[in-house]
Amino acid sequence: MIPQADSIAMTLVNTNGHSNGTAEAHSASVYDILNSPDNPTSFYSTDEQRQNFKIASAGCKHLFDMKHQHSIPSNASDRDTFRQTFITAVDYGIAWKIAMSEVRSSGKTDDPVRSKKRKKLNEQLPVPHCTSCQLLSNRLHICLHCNYLGCRSQRHIQQHLKKENHTFAMDFSNQMIYCSLCSDYIYDKELYDLITKPKLLRMYKYLRRGKKSQPQFIDWIPSDSEQTLITTQSSLLPCRGIRGLTNMGNTCFMNVILQSMAHNPLLRAHFLSDRHNYKSCKRKYCMCCEMDKLFEQLYSGERSPYGPCTFLQSMWLSLKELAGYAQQDAHEFFISALNQIHADSKDHSMDDCHCVVHQTFAGLLQSNVTCLKCGNVSSAYDPMLDISLDLLPPEKKKKQITQPLPGDNAGKLGNPLLTSKDKQESPNSDQHQSFFAARRAREANSLTDCLDRYTKPEKLGENQYSCGNCGHTFQAAVKQLSVKRLPQVLSFQLKRFEHGKSATKIETKIKFPIDLDMTPYTTEYGDGSGKHSDKKSHRSSNPPAYNNINVYTLFAVVNHQGKMDTGHYTMFAKHRGQWFKFDDHHVTMSYQKDVLDSKAYMCFYIKKSLDYGFG
Repeated sequence: MIPQADSIAMTLVNTNGHSNGTAEAHSASVYDILNSPDNPTSFYSTDEQRQNFKIASAGCKHLFDMKHQHSIPSNASDRDTFRQTFITAVDYGIAWKIAMSEVRSSGKTDDPVRSKKRKKLNEQLPVPHCTSCQLLSNRLHICLHCNYLGCRSQRHIQQHLKKENHTFAMDFSNQMIYCSLCSDYIYDKELYDLITKPKLLRMYKYLRRGKKSQPQFIDWIPSDSEQTLITTQSSLLPCRGIRGLTNMGNTCFMNVILQSMAHNPLLRAHFLSDRHNYKSCKRKYCMCCEMDKLFEQLYSGERSPYGPCTFLQSMWLSLKELAGYAQQDAHEFFISALNQIHADSKDHSMDDCHCVVHQTFAGLLQSNVTCLKCGNVSSAYDPMLDISLDLLPPEKKKKQITQPLPGDNAGKLGNPLLTSKDKQESPNSDQHQSFFAARRAREANSLTDCLDRYTKPEKLGENQYSCGNCGHTFQAAVKQLSVKRLPQVLSFQLKRFEHGKSATKIETKIKFPIDLDMTPYTTEYGDGSGKHSDKKSHRSSNPPAYNNINVYTLFAVVNHQGKMDTGHYTMFAKHRGQWFKFDDHHVTMSYQKDVLDSKAYMCFYIKKSLDYGFG
């Protein structure tokens, strides 16, 4: 039986002991509930609780500031609106859960009793729906600043928060708070313990009424005989996700990329959650179907190597340039595979695409060109799936030993590390210079050094830039790259292969970190105007603490051994905190030191703090 108005109102008892009630007429809207004059006006249950409980923490610093706005008279109304809306939104969401539970438990969908209860429910509670598109969704969000109710699937709540410059929203289905400034859901212990949790406990108690209590579980302490039986008769379960791939004839380039995708947490979550089912897809030679099969096989628990024959066939038919048994470039295959997965995704589009490839790998580069005559800055934006970084060949690196790296405190404008005066005063100056030169040679090709060169201002030639602000005449200019929008997964290609008069491979070892902070290479980190500025080295700078959302951690590395055309690809991947080395069908445990000592060709990093689709 559906609860009467007073039954639902019972679940809407707020923390002050007052009832919020329900909508009285069929014409009631969500605003009638959210703007009810009976709404409570305090965060906490009683005056005694408020006096004894001091705010010591919050879900984020923005919510902490909101809680403390009572000390600023001009912001007191914002705090009160947030408080009232949150409590009432929690009540409304819980009341709807109870009512829907009653409807679902009343029988089949076409049951007349159930239809009658659903009709009565609509008269007592307004049906939650998106204010903009009227869509009924289980992922509705309520803005905690103005009571706007918007859907996530059509991005109306995201658009509203951005347009109105509002910060907080609440997920209607699970009462989680979302902070638009953090771009993340936040957990606030105070709000949960003092508001949400008591209401949820009353809801669970109400839903369990009349049901048999669950049996009490007791701890099992095995006897000596049981311990012996477990030790002697048990067998180890296979480690899911750790499975080699068969080399089907110079396909090691494909195997390493497939393993990197299989251990990509976002791709793994997408395909293992059945977001694309190859059994129901009717597309011919679908790369998404092949990815779904790949994840099914690699996480099946089987130990024998898996041969991705159908993947190879689909790749040849979809990507003609990669067909055949010749050795291919792993990076070229990586980009081609991503483009094909994007094209075969059901939710792909040309503009603002939300397919799994773009949600995982897509970022945005910003190129600023500054006219050195008038100072005008023109900006261009280019989408990216990865970043390709140039390496310094050994002979070029040797020439740069006596010159300071950008921003190095050792010298400016090409000054040597030690002046002639220093040499005269120091009897060991030659040894000192040799020591620093050797150290600089070792560090000249670190990943951060490559990024420094990638984002370093570059002076354009005399006839390369036509300035519109100077009458479209050619002017001297400086060009600088930065990352406007960082992806969730950042992949780097270290350009070891040179195609000049003769194809050569750069064997220089690259030093790359486990954790990488990309903040110094972002557009936001600049001076805000886009103008070129001679800043010190990014590595010597101290990025603001709030930009820790730009910190990445390493999860896969692709290596190439041997010559350019006859070499072999292997890779390292991190699985449940342990590093493994994948050499086609051969899989072995490895150590972090082995990973960092390898000559990387591609590196894959994932954000430590992920966005969840609200960006």
